[in-house]
Amino acid sequence: MPINPILPRRHLLGAAAGLPLATATPLRAQSTSWTVYSSAPSVQLTPYKELEALAQRMEQATSGALRLRPNVGGSLPINIQTITQATGDGVVQMADDSFFVGAIPIGGVLRLPMLIHSPEEAVRVGPVVRPFLERAYKRRGCVVLAQYWFPNQVIWSTKPVASLDDLRGMKMRVTSPEQGEFIRRFGGTAVTIGGPEVPSALQSGTVDGVLTASVGGGRLWKDLLKTSYRLAVNYFDAYFIANEEAFGTLTPAQREILLRETEVAARNSTEGHFREEAELTRQIAAGGIVTTEAKPEDVARGMERITPFWSEWAQRHQSDAREALAAARRVLGR
Repeated sequence: MPINPILPRRHLLGAAAGLPLATATPLRAQSTSWTVYSSAPSVQLTPYKELEALAQRMEQATSGALRLRPNVGGSLPINIQTITQATGDGVVQMADDSFFVGAIPIGGVLRLPMLIHSPEEAVRVGPVVRPFLERAYKRRGCVVLAQYWFPNQVIWSTKPVASLDDLRGMKMRVTSPEQGEFIRRFGGTAVTIGGPEVPSALQSGTVDGVLTASVGGGRLWKDLLKTSYRLAVNYFDAYFIANEEAFGTLTPAQREILLRETEVAARNSTEGHFREEAELTRQIAAGGIVTTEAKPEDVARGMERITPFWSEWAQRHQSDAREALAAARRVLGR
């Protein structure tokens, strides 16, 4: 059963009492094993592959003193949307966290629809906003190890979609409230569910489609989808994070190695995603999914309708959200 995101700490820990937790006993520098949980719902996805490669490098670099045990999304009794809480509470010691906006609202700044227009802009603006995210994660008991990116999230559906007007009346799975606002402004209904639940939701008609990239859900759910409208709603950032207390028990040398090697995993994930997106999109289209490029008038309509929401979003949150948005807009020139 998924863990309810509003459960208090004692219940969250109790619900996962069967997990092999390094924090259940004192962590020893000479031999520490961490449970690592990924939001990636498949071992096919690049971030999970990079976690496995990271685990191998860490065991070698520390001579076995720090062992990482990756677990694919859905394999532990932790809802993907509560990974931040599970990591901060020590249920797991490390995680690949992409559904963090519920716990880290300021994280929505880089998910704002149509704010980022290219991979180059994503990579440029990420470091500017990262300090705001680090402070927010620290308040939840987590340390940010590294940030990585998925490509632009576009519209996929079990029904014909070839324009923004086709979103009217559709139920679309989104990955953040910010994405949801875009769908609602064009007459659709936003549904937030984690990756492991998407196939059954598509099959049952709970959702009519998803916002995702070809290297993410497009790869995994192509057999359940019929059309793809390539309008870039937003780019999708994610973070490798660690439990602050567990991180603090590592030796300085181990912390340095972990930070260095996690940055490698993040860079490889980002570069792999951006490199593979176009080719995988072509393969998916050749496999039968009807793919339509975004109409220029839809891009213009999307920008016109959603840009006011950026400031509305900032006003709904604390002052640091306004500062983060202002910093991002300065870098992006919009």
